[in-house]
Amino acid sequence: MEAPSTGNKPKSEKTSYQRLLIAALKKEMEIARKLDPEKLASEIRKIGFSCQHCGKCCRQAFGDNRVAVIPSEVERIQEYTGLSKLEIAGPFVIEDPIQDGIGKSEEECPETSLIESEENEEYFSPDLLESLEDCIDCEGKVHAFGWILRRKRNGDCTFLERDTYKCQIYPVRPMLCSTYPFYIEGLRLQTCECEGLGSPISIEDSRKLAEDILFRYISELEDTLGLYENFVDFIRGEKGLELAKKSQENGTFTCIVHDSKGSTEISG
Repeated sequence: MEAPSTGNKPKSEKTSYQRLLIAALKKEMEIARKLDPEKLASEIRKIGFSCQHCGKCCRQAFGDNRVAVIPSEVERIQEYTGLSKLEIAGPFVIEDPIQDGIGKSEEECPETSLIESEENEEYFSPDLLESLEDCIDCEGKVHAFGWILRRKRNGDCTFLERDTYKCQIYPVRPMLCSTYPFYIEGLRLQTCECEGLGSPISIEDSRKLAEDILFRYISELEDTLGLYENFVDFIRGEKGLELAKKSQENGTFTCIVHDSKGSTEISG
């Protein structure tokens, strides 16, 4: 169940660290908007890239396939699929929320449709809760920052077709997917591991990719800025972890997801 969160908010004023982060983000955004897309396109051409349509970037067996999504991206996927927010995305926590499915074969984790099923559900294991203790409030609610696309029990993206490795939401896929394996960090172009790197890319395609990468970079900075500006810290307590574990055992587990639009409480 999803609902706007009231949370455990001790005060509304921002901390000095929060103000520092906001100032740094605004400065980075100012510089990011001045980046030259032509220069970026030239860098892309030197590196080279051509998608091999292998689907490896969507499969956990080949590495970290987590896809962080901002609220506007979730909304686009909702319009395209008719699915609810929680069928599309879940809380993005510090560590990988998929535990039980690791190591399972595709036969043990059958293909699912776009409708959420038990095979797609992620959960917070006791071990994961231990690692998230600093993100648990005094009532045992876990606080997460941002959203991640849902995945199957075997860790593959829930929107990846097994036999064809095609994306079921390709026209509205997240920016992380459409710009992979490129991204900008610290105002510099970076790449992830990908078999398509090193292949020739046309001037036209490199320019389009450069524009998309810049748009993604600025959009994510703006979204993070919104999160920092809206976030109000919560009250922690010594019994928070214990309460979270008991709530999970009783089926009354609650998570509060903070994003640029505020906070969403997920329970059940």
